Amino acid sequence: MDLSLRLRELVASCEACSPVDKPLIKFEAYTRWLPKQVKVLAIGESPPPGFKESVFYNLEVYDRFRRAMKLVLGVKGDEEVLVFLKSRGVFITGAVKCRPRSRAELGSMRRSCVPMLRAELELLKPKRVVAMGRAAASSISELLGVEPPLRVEDVKVVEAGGLEVAFTPHPNYIFRFRRDLAPKLRELLVS
Repeated sequence: MDLSLRLRELVASCEACSPVDKPLIKFEAYTRWLPKQVKVLAIGESPPPGFKESVFYNLEVYDRFRRAMKLVLGVKGDEEVLVFLKSRGVFITGAVKCRPRSRAELGSMRRSCVPMLRAELELLKPKRVVAMGRAAASSISELLGVEPPLRVEDVKVVEAGGLEVAFTPHPNYIFRFRRDLAPKLRELLVS
């Protein structure tokens, strides 16, 4: 079975939580935007909590994460972000795969999603992982047995499990408070 379909089925069949929806499935992230060969697996936090349509892969509505990634990558259009990343072998996933009903559910949902993140790593075999934000740092640290940074306010790169692992602030944080880090994150994603 094709990797994109295997990953899609993995997320679609998960019943560990009671999410609002499954945006990676709903907006065809795996079947439409997964590169043939993933060089970099970039892990974000989660889809925005609550009953809304905003998410990185939904090009029909405004999304803050996608706006921040336009700044980081130096591209102008929403679809251009996705095309740019795919063409360079970068796939964006989430530490939390499904949309939480509220922020209060993020911690438990993150822990429930660790096996799916493990499966993504095993199936996609990236050379580099970029953990963007606290939830992503916690999940990848748990998977690879490394100490997560106490605070994710700068860029830290380590070797773990045969991978280069970069811990960075979430792109929304970079957009609001640390635009000086945008070139570093861009380099980690596409170099």
